Amino acid sequence: MQYAISVTDTSKVSDIEKHGVKIIEALKDYSKLLEDITSFEAPRGIVFHDLQSATELYSDIPIPAYTSRDLIHMNPEPSVWRDILLSTVQGQMDQVETYYSSTDLLDVASIAAHELTHHADFFHDDFEGDEVNMWFEEGLCEYIPRKLLYSEQKFKETVEVEDALIEHYKEQFGDYCLSEFGRAGYRYGEESGFSGAFYDYWRSKKVVNVLIEDYFENNLLSLITCYKEWDQSIPLHVYFTNVLKLSTGEAKKLWLL
Repeated sequence: MQYAISVTDTSKVSDIEKHGVKIIEALKDYSKLLEDITSFEAPRGIVFHDLQSATELYSDIPIPAYTSRDLIHMNPEPSVWRDILLSTVQGQMDQVETYYSSTDLLDVASIAAHELTHHADFFHDDFEGDEVNMWFEEGLCEYIPRKLLYSEQKFKETVEVEDALIEHYKEQFGDYCLSEFGRAGYRYGEESGFSGAFYDYWRSKKVVNVLIEDYFENNLLSLITCYKEWDQSIPLHVYFTNVLKLSTGEAKKLWLL
């Protein structure tokens, strides 16, 4: 994959490139794993940024990883992502703080892999401007890289950490339906920091994980097949509620109502 570098601080070029090359190597390995699940059209390339370039020069999105015009843009530095993730820690959250304090290149690679997974061919039309249904694509793009790249133990720890964060923030942000993806964060203009920005990513990934484990016999491909059968005549959260014959209580627990 071709890459370019954009920085506002030229003293960071060497470090950005050093980490970026390692991310590309990790994406090569991930691509082989993803091909076992789906075909995909790789993006034209990846632009590695320092934090200011990613979030102020190229975009005003506060999270320094996104896809735009068929290019992945991201900051590849583990230290930057460590600080971002640690900013979501509030109060006595020892497990979360310990976990995020050890953020490393594999974690950053999983973020890059999230962006690559958006190019999977099984997804329906681009959800740009379609917040009602985007929760599922974002949830899968969170779930698949971590399931494929992480050890079973690290994946389990990630689930536990994000469960703790969801529980902590739900009183502040609410238990609203995932059809309102992004309500707590920047997509709706909320000034709630990274915790608000990540809240629905945590919840969407959790729902995907629960659907796979509890409703699709631990089979990711079965969930994807069910999703592909959705004809888009009704919102996706309604579709899953109907096809899985979820009770009102079950649907609300999964934030599908």
